[in-house]
Order: sequence, then structure tokens, then C-alpha cells
Amino acid sequence: MFKHNKIKKITTSTLIGVALITTAACSKKEEEAPKDKKPVASIITTARVAQETLSNIVSSVGVINSISSPTIAAETSGTVSNIYKNIGQYVAKGEVIAVIDSEIAKLTVKEAEAAVKRLAALLENQERTLIRNRKLLKKGFISDARYEDYESGLKATREQFAQAKAGLDKAYDRLDKTSIRSPVSGNIEKRFVSLGDFVTPGKPVFKISTSDKFQVVLLFPETTSRYFKKGLSVKLSTPTTPDVIAEGEITDIVSMIDTSNRSIRIVVDVNNPGGWSPGASVLGEVVLEKKPNALTIPQQSVVLRPAGKIVYLIKNNIALQQIIVTGMKKSGRVEVISGLSVNDVIAKDGAGFLTDNTPVSIQEAR
Repeated sequence: MFKHNKIKKITTSTLIGVALITTAACSKKEEEAPKDKKPVASIITTARVAQETLSNIVSSVGVINSISSPTIAAETSGTVSNIYKNIGQYVAKGEVIAVIDSEIAKLTVKEAEAAVKRLAALLENQERTLIRNRKLLKKGFISDARYEDYESGLKATREQFAQAKAGLDKAYDRLDKTSIRSPVSGNIEKRFVSLGDFVTPGKPVFKISTSDKFQVVLLFPETTSRYFKKGLSVKLSTPTTPDVIAEGEITDIVSMIDTSNRSIRIVVDVNNPGGWSPGASVLGEVVLEKKPNALTIPQQSVVLRPAGKIVYLIKNNIALQQIIVTGMKKSGRVEVISGLSVNDVIAKDGAGFLTDNTPVSIQEAR
């Protein structure tokens, strides 16, 4: 009986000890565990809403055309004996570009010169004779009828002399026309004759494209047609001279839509800045709209969410979702039409990983 009570006493004591140890351990774990666990802040960079001038620019590739392209025709008959210019070459105003055989024209000039000299001598002789006969008439040595014959002869010779001079002028003109000259400065666009061809007055010989002023035709999508108007400034450049910028303005808008590519034609007149040639390609940039005080932000700050385009405003290290309306884009920046104010601080790098009311850690601010 004594032994049984002893064992029972030991067992009870042991259980009490184990319970005390367990309770102490639990109390220690409860003390070590944090009562309020804070969320981890997202690391981001920031940017400020800035003001700058934005331009809505559209561009297109077009073709340089000559405003004036006269066709030069032969002005006299003959065989083409020399050609000095070929397609693509530059020609100055008044420069000889081809020659028609001039032997016949030269002979005509010599004959006309001889006729003028002969009649000039005859006219001089008749004038002296008339002066002598006038004196004789006053003295009564010749009759009035005789004197009138001398006057009539002199008058006829003067008319012949005038005709001979006109013939000489025509001969000179015909000889001059055997040299085909360019009426304008420009480039040879077409050549219609070859050496040995026989030409007649009116036959086309060359086509010249003037190079002092050009007309450029640019094609743009029909969706942009409402933005264009006459007088808008256009900047032009060519692949061959990319550093040479020419400025012109819209002089005409061909509103009829090209059904083959659904485009409209914009016509621009421009002075040749130097080195441009008709037929070359050209890049045209048209400024449709300018905004001098547009609000802009980095493109990577804009995030697409179910609510639309949003950015995250940073206030007291908290990211707040803000819906915005965007406009034009320029060099990695985008215009903000509504939703933000100048100098607002927004999330930049890391914006796509944020949610509304997220705590943030700003790594960089600019």
C-alpha cells in the first residue's frame, strides 16, 4: 500500500513539471513573434511632370518635280551635226546644247551680205547723182521729168537696200538658229534627236527641267486629310543630301482619294537649296500642330490597367493610382492631356509592378 502511493506521487509531480515546461516554452515563442508585420516596399525611380513644346509631325516620301519643263524645238531645217549635252547633265541659260549643220546658212549670209554691199554702193552713187542733177535742174540744164526719173530710181534703190538688209538679218537669224540654246537653266530631262537626224522647224529636240524651283508631291493616309491646309510649313530633305534642309509650304491639296493606296496628295513648292535634281526622292515633314506648354511624362510611367491608362502618383512614399488621358508622343515621352499637373511626382521604373496604395522605396528622383 505504501509502495503504490509513492508511485502515484511521483507520477503526479512529473506531469506537473512537464506542463510547466510546455507553458514556459509557449510563452517564450509568443514573446518572440512580432505583433504587426509591415508589407515590403517596392523599389522604384520617379520622374516629375514637365512642360515642353510638342509638335504633331507627319512625314512621307515623295518625288521632286520641276515646275517648268520646256521642250526645245528646232527653229530651222538641217542635219544635226553636234550634240553637247546628254540626259541628266546641267545646262545654263543660253548655253549651246546642239548644232544643226550651218554650211547652207553661212552661204546664205554671204549672199545677203554681198547684196547689201552692192546696193549700198549703188545707193551712194545715185544719191550723189541726184545732188548733181538738182543743181542742173535749178540752172535749167535738165527737165523736170528727167529729174523725177533720178528721184524715182533713187527711191527704188533705197527700197531694194532695205529689203536686202532685211534679208541679211534673216540670214543672220537663220545662222544663229543652227545653234540650239537652252532658254533656261536646268537639267536635260529628255533628248529626242541623235547625230545625223534631219530636223525641221518645230521638231522637239530636248526637254529641260528647271532646277531653281521645284514642286514636291507627298502622299499621306486619307485619315490625316482633315489636318492639312494651304500654307502649312513643310521641311524637306533628300537621301543624297540629308544635311541640306529646304523649307517650303503647302500650295495645293489634291483631295481626291487615290483608290489604289487610299492616300491624298500634298503639293509643296520649294526653292532648290543646291544639289537637288528633278526625279529624286525626298522626305517631307509637315507640322500639323504645335503645343508650346504641353505636359509630358516618360513613356514607361504609363501603365495599362482595366481602368485605362494610369500612372502612379507618389505621395508620402505611397503609390496612388491616377487615370490619365494621353496625347502626342516625342522621343520616349508622352503628352498628358488630363489627370496630372506640372511637377507632380510619379513612378517611373517599376511602375508596371505597382498597385494602388502600395508603399514604395524611392531609389532615385528626377
